[in-house]
Amino acid sequence: MTPGSQPLAEEAPARAALPAAEPAEAAPARAALPAVEAAEQAPTASLTLRDLRAPLVALLVVVLLFAAVASVSLRDHGARERDARAATAAARTSLEALLSYDYQTIAAQAQQNTALLTGAFRTEYGQTMQKTIAPVAEKEKAVVRARSYEAGVMGQTPDTVTVEVFLNQAKTSTGQAQPSIDQNRVIATMQRVGDRWLISGLSAF
Repeated sequence: MTPGSQPLAEEAPARAALPAAEPAEAAPARAALPAVEAAEQAPTASLTLRDLRAPLVALLVVVLLFAAVASVSLRDHGARERDARAATAAARTSLEALLSYDYQTIAAQAQQNTALLTGAFRTEYGQTMQKTIAPVAEKEKAVVRARSYEAGVMGQTPDTVTVEVFLNQAKTSTGQAQPSIDQNRVIATMQRVGDRWLISGLSAF
């Protein structure tokens, strides 16, 4: 600096350059999170229906099956009862005819009674009547009347019914003024043939 010259103003020190502002951190998108969390936590209406659909279908199937089984069971039970009654009635009337005879008409009766029988027993009955019963009845001039007084079912399948029948046989013959009474217990196997119940086996006690 020379004499007489005015001092120069001191230069202001240069400001230190401010560091460059760091880019602002992206604020987390918080607004979207609650919606996502809510979507994950709260089931929608369609999801609830879908969850319930399978149990409802299963329940409906069970109810329908139960109704079908109950209906079939009721029908089967009713059919069994009707079969039992029909077979029992047929057993009583058939046995009364089979175990009754008159020495004067025994051959015709035996032929007529075969319509009440079925299977091998039909042939067996005809042979027994012809070879065993008829000769004795004609010799003794015997007349026999059978009457049933009690009957019950012992066993049953869809096409067979085993019936126990209690009956009396009143017999008169030459030299016998008063009839003798024989009490018999007979077990008949009734076989369904078409819409009829026929005797396919017989045991007397």
